[in-house]
Amino acid sequence: MNRRPFVAALATGSIGATAGCFGLFDDATSFVASPAIVDPDRAADAGYEYQGTVERVETREVPRTDETVEATNYISEYTRTIEVGLDVLDENSPEAGAFAVITTPQVQIAGRDFNPVGDMSNAEITERIQSQYEDLTINGSVGTRTVDGLGQSIDVETFAGEAKFLGQQDVDVFVDVAQPDDGDDHLVIVGAYPDDSGLLAGDEEGRIDTMIGGLEHGDDVPVEIVDADER
Repeated sequence: MNRRPFVAALATGSIGATAGCFGLFDDATSFVASPAIVDPDRAADAGYEYQGTVERVETREVPRTDETVEATNYISEYTRTIEVGLDVLDENSPEAGAFAVITTPQVQIAGRDFNPVGDMSNAEITERIQSQYEDLTINGSVGTRTVDGLGQSIDVETFAGEAKFLGQQDVDVFVDVAQPDDGDDHLVIVGAYPDDSGLLAGDEEGRIDTMIGGLEHGDDVPVEIVDADER
């Protein structure tokens, strides 16, 4: 499982869902999310390394008008190098653990809150990820748990699947998905890690829980904005 296409799939699959709603706005305007990151100490405890935050601006024309609407979203990416017992990898340890938190703005349509990503189920989120990443197959949900983060209880759903490591060998993986609201934003949290005989799945799950528990969200969080093309 190569991190770059996987995280790109998270961004395209999740945020791309906003495109279909733009014709519903009463007035063309701009909506901006606040970024989210994991507290550096908590990320270090979990063994994940911050790869930067991508700012994505989606602009669409409102049908049958000359107006446009703009939504600014943020994707913060983390990776974890995991030693797995795969002969094909030789001495190189791949970035096998991936964690991303995506923030999308809540918007007002006809006086009510609306976010097309927030209306999607976790299963629909994984379907969009899978459609963007040809080396990933997600089979279905295998459980749920609750994690404390962002001052609330966050429901996390785990999906089982298979991914191809470095384009060569298939391995089982787990994908965790959560979709909390915080302030004026809707967040999509996704973590992925291999289900390998040399790893304790509970330990890797615990690392994801540590990441979720360390989330910080707001205009004042210290993000490093990076170019999406360089990820």
